[in-house]
Amino acid sequence: MARSIASSSRRRVMAALDHEGDTMARKKRRVYVAIEEIESHGHEEDDDGGEEVEEEDEQSHGEADGDGDDAAAAMEESDGHDEEGDNGGDEPDQSPDGDDMEEEEERGGGVHGGEAEVETFHHSEQASSARPVVAVAGVTVEDADALECGVCCLPLRPPIFQCEVGHVVCAPCRDKLAPAGRCHVCRAAVAGGEYRRCHALERLVDAIRVACPHAAHGCGATPAYHALDAHRRACPHAPCRCPGESCGFAGSTAALLDHFAAAHAWPCVADVRAGETHRLHDGFNFHRVEHRGGGDHRLIMLNMTREPLGRAISVLCIHPHAAPAAEMQCELRLHVSRPADDAGGGLCISHYQKSVFHIGYSDLADGVPDRRRRFQFVVPRHVVGGDNEDGVQIRVRIKY
Repeated sequence: MARSIASSSRRRVMAALDHEGDTMARKKRRVYVAIEEIESHGHEEDDDGGEEVEEEDEQSHGEADGDGDDAAAAMEESDGHDEEGDNGGDEPDQSPDGDDMEEEEERGGGVHGGEAEVETFHHSEQASSARPVVAVAGVTVEDADALECGVCCLPLRPPIFQCEVGHVVCAPCRDKLAPAGRCHVCRAAVAGGEYRRCHALERLVDAIRVACPHAAHGCGATPAYHALDAHRRACPHAPCRCPGESCGFAGSTAALLDHFAAAHAWPCVADVRAGETHRLHDGFNFHRVEHRGGGDHRLIMLNMTREPLGRAISVLCIHPHAAPAAEMQCELRLHVSRPADDAGGGLCISHYQKSVFHIGYSDLADGVPDRRRRFQFVVPRHVVGGDNEDGVQIRVRIKY
């Protein structure tokens, strides 16, 4: 009799667990399908315009709770009968052991844990993929030494190394200190003479961005703190000076060209192509030369002055940074053919002159260089005449 009661109790327990597992499994399938619903408000109608998911979940919870109570009562009754069976000692206990029960509970009652797992994974994936760039206003570095190497005092840049205590050095200084085998600050022994990489500080120094000091002249770059000096030396927006003696204007080459035309009325020609012929006037003449590949321009200053023997022409590139002299080449060509002024029986004067030379660079911070110390293209006076106010027709060819 006791065996039949125990067997009947086990069947009821297993039936209740199976029913509970089916109910939970159905709800679990709805959770995995409706991941987007979890992120919104948990309210969304089904395809047929039926009831909301929350109402179905509440009903499922109610059924699951009821089934759970029945299962608990059946378990208690089963335990009572099993104890009687054990006291009798007729048959060994055939009820499910603890591992089987845990597997049944995980299969049937792990829905809430599954929801949390799905939602946590979904949000963590979003957090890892989105790394916002935050501009923090009012941030001040009170101790700039914290961003510099303790040996050479230059800004730290990757790769950065540290001793066991945490004192950091840059890569060149690490190579110099390696033979000593000790930290330069705490004198602690460096294991194997090798410093360890400090990846956290490398990421920090790369994340510290500063505005270019020439932002007022049109530069929008924000280099890393350790790369600021290199950017400053190559920034194309660095200011250049006006060659006027009493003018203190400074700006980018584009701003200078506008300033020359508006404030001084100097002859300015934009987008000059190689091989074009231009008339040079006494004084400053400015050409904005475009590179063959496009996207790059150079501001060329041609200064023509009167000399006792004719006209002297000097050429200079106005640029904020020095460059090799062989980078830019200039070709000046003059061809004059006209009748002689004096009585010569209709003789014609023909003159051809050509010079090819390299152009120097200057930001004019120290004024206009002495033209006598630079290459000059001298046009003889008898070719152009001493009182010619129209200037000289010169074919200008710039290559770089």
